[in-house]
Amino acid sequence: MKGKWKNNLGLKVIAVLFAVFLWWTVVNIDDPIQKGKYVTEVSLTYTEVVTNAGKSYQILGSKNVTVTVKARRKVLDELKASDIVATADFREMDESTQLVPIRIKINGFEGMYEEASANPRNLQVQTEVTETKTFPITVSTTGQVRDGYILDKTNTVASPKSIDISGPKSSLGRITRVVAKVNVSELSEDTTLKAELIYYDAADNIIDKSLLSSNCDKNGVTVNVKLLVTKEVEVRFDTSGILPAEGYFFDGIEIEPRTIKVAGTSEVLGKLTYLEVGKEVLAREELSSGEEVVVNMADYLPDGVILAEEAAGSVVVQINIEKAGTKSLSLPVRSVKVNNAPSGFELVYESEQTVELRFEGPNDVLGKLTMENIIATVDLTEYKEAGAYTVPVQVIDLPEQCVYTGGATVEVTLKKK
Repeated sequence: MKGKWKNNLGLKVIAVLFAVFLWWTVVNIDDPIQKGKYVTEVSLTYTEVVTNAGKSYQILGSKNVTVTVKARRKVLDELKASDIVATADFREMDESTQLVPIRIKINGFEGMYEEASANPRNLQVQTEVTETKTFPITVSTTGQVRDGYILDKTNTVASPKSIDISGPKSSLGRITRVVAKVNVSELSEDTTLKAELIYYDAADNIIDKSLLSSNCDKNGVTVNVKLLVTKEVEVRFDTSGILPAEGYFFDGIEIEPRTIKVAGTSEVLGKLTYLEVGKEVLAREELSSGEEVVVNMADYLPDGVILAEEAAGSVVVQINIEKAGTKSLSLPVRSVKVNNAPSGFELVYESEQTVELRFEGPNDVLGKLTMENIIATVDLTEYKEAGAYTVPVQVIDLPEQCVYTGGATVEVTLKKK
C-alpha cells in the first residue's frame, strides 16, 4: 500500500494542475479583474500649514481627479464614486514645486481591490502672502420705490460703512470698489435690508470671493434705506429787477415748466406751497429785446428740500420786451384833480387852458386808453403864498403796461380870498 500511491503519479499531478487551472479559468471568466474609472473631488487637509504662515493658497486647475480602481468585476459593480476619498495633505507639499500628493482611500472596500490611482497624481498649489485692505462700502439699489416717494441717497448707507478684506495680494489688488446691493421695490417707508456684497474690478467685472475673507463674513452687511416724500410746487420769479430801455416796455415772463417736483420730509414739504426766486436772478437793465434765461432750481431750494429728479431741475424763463407805442390825450384844465390846495386862497386858471398828456405802452392797451379811464392830478402842498405857479401833472390808476411819460404842467394862480 505504501508505494501504491506512487502508481500513476504523473497523471495525478497533471490532474491536480488541471483542476487548479480549471478553477482559475472559471473564476476569471465569471468574475474577472477589471479597471473602473471614477471622478471625485479632492479633499484638502491641514491647509493651516499655509495659512498659519501668513499665506494664502490657490488650487491651480480643477480639484476633481479621475481615480482608476483595479478590482474584480463584482467589486467594481458595487463601488460608487462617493465611496472613494481623495485627499491632499498640505503637510506633504513640496515647497519647491508646490505639488501636494493625492492619496486614495476606498471606504468599506479595504482589501477588496488590487490598486487605486489618481490622475493627476498631484494637486498643483500656488501660495501667496496674505494682505488685508480696508474698502468703503457704497450702496447700489434695484427696483423702484412706490409713487410719491424717492430714495434719500444721501442718508441711505451701508452698515458697516467699510469692510476689511483679507486674501492673496494679487486678488486684493484687483478690487476697486465694494458694493452693498439691495432691492427697494415698492418701499414706502424707511427700512433696513440685508445686502448682497459684491466686489468689482476696474472694468466692473465681479471678482470671485472664494479666495477672500472679510470681517463681514459672519454677520453680513445691511443697508439702512431712507425715503423722502415728493411734491409738485409752483415756481415764481420776482421781476422787479427787469428794466427795459427807453421806448420799450416789459411785457411779462413765460415760465416752462411752471412747476417742478421736489422731495423732502413730510414736515418740510407740508410748509412749502411754492418756490420763489429773488429778483437778482432776472435783474436786467436797458433791455430792448426779449431774453431767455435758464435757471437751475437746485440752487434756489430751501433747506431740507431737493429735486425729486436731478436731471429735471432746469426752468426756462422768457423775458418779454416790446417796443412801446405812444398816445396823447388832451384834458381841459378843470378836469385835473387838485390835491392839498392851501386854505384862504382861490385857484384861477387861464380860461382856454388844456393839458396834453403823453403815454407809452402796447398799442392794444393804448387803443383803449381814454380821458374817462385816467385820473390826472396836481399837488399844491408846497404852494402856500399868492402868486402864479407852474405845477407838474401826475397821472394815477393807469392800465397795466401803460406808462405816463410826464412833462405836462398846469399854470395856476393863487389869490387870497
